[in-house]
Amino acid sequence: MKVFPTGCITSQLKGEALAPIGSLKRAGVVAITDDGNCVQANELMRRAAEYAKMFGLPIMDHCQDHSMTHGAAMNEGVVSTRLGLRGWPNAAEDVIVSRNVILATYTGAHIHMQHISSRNAVEILRRAKSRGVSVSAEATPHHIALTEDALVGYDTNLKMNPPLRTEADRRELIEGLRDGTLDCIATDHAPHTNYEKDKEFDVAPNGILGLETALAITLDVLVRQNGFSLSQVIDLMTRRPAKIVNLPSGTLAEGAAADICLFDPEEKWVYDAIAGHSKSSNSPWHRQTLTGRVKTTIVDGRVVFENGKIV
Repeated sequence: MKVFPTGCITSQLKGEALAPIGSLKRAGVVAITDDGNCVQANELMRRAAEYAKMFGLPIMDHCQDHSMTHGAAMNEGVVSTRLGLRGWPNAAEDVIVSRNVILATYTGAHIHMQHISSRNAVEILRRAKSRGVSVSAEATPHHIALTEDALVGYDTNLKMNPPLRTEADRRELIEGLRDGTLDCIATDHAPHTNYEKDKEFDVAPNGILGLETALAITLDVLVRQNGFSLSQVIDLMTRRPAKIVNLPSGTLAEGAAADICLFDPEEKWVYDAIAGHSKSSNSPWHRQTLTGRVKTTIVDGRVVFENGKIV
C-alpha cells in the first residue's frame, strides 16, 4: 500500500487559524483536511478554499455542524428514541455540505465531502454537480451496507461518525454512487482498542475497521444486491479516488505504476478481526462469512501481500 500525506486546513487542527498551505504543498501533501474536525468558522473555510485553489489542492471536509451533535451517539430518529441515546440529525451534515457547495461555487476551489451519510446531502450534491460546481464526495462500505437498526444490541463496533442512518439514506447513497453524484468508495478506517470500545455506548469512541472487509462488503452490496458491474466497483475504489487528489494511480494503463490488487470475487471466507492484520479488532463483521477476497497485492511491481500473509 502507498500512503500519500494530507496537510491540515487549520493549525494543529484547532479550527482557529489557517495552516501554512503553501508550505504544505511544497512538502508534498495531496490535499488539505482537518480530518474528523470539521472547520466550523465559515470565513476561515472561505479563506482556506481560496488558498487551496491557488495551490491546486483539493479540500477534504468531514461535514458536521458541531453545535447540533454535541453528545450525540447515533442517528436521530425513532430508533435513537427507543434506545434512549442522543441523536445526530441529518441536518448537521446537510448544513455543512450546503456551506461547502456555496464556497466551492464562490471560490472555484475543489471541495470533497468525506463519508456522506445523509440522503439530503446526496441531493444537494447532485444539484451542485448539475451546475458544474467543483465538488466531490464519497461513501463508505458500512454506510451502504448497514442502517441504524443494527444498533439495537448496543454494539459499540457499530458506533461511528457520521452514524449509520435509515434505510432511505442507505438507498440514496447507493443511487448516488450509481449516477455519479458520489464519486468513490472510501473505508474511513478507524481502529480502536478493545478496552476503548468496551464501554457504555454513548461514551465509547466512534469508528470501525474498514480496510480488510471493504472489497467484500462493497461487492456484496453494489454488485450482488444492486446490479453494479464489477468494473464500476473497481473504478469506484481505484481510479476515481486517485483522480480526486490528482494522482496518476488506479489504472493499468501503459507506463502506470505497477500497483495491482488480485482478488477472487467469489471466494467465501470467514473474517476474523482478531487474527487480522490490524492491531485492533473493532469490526461489525467479525466472524461473519464474506464473499470476495484479496489474494495478492503488488506495489511498484513487487509482491507485498499473498495468500493472507504480508511478504
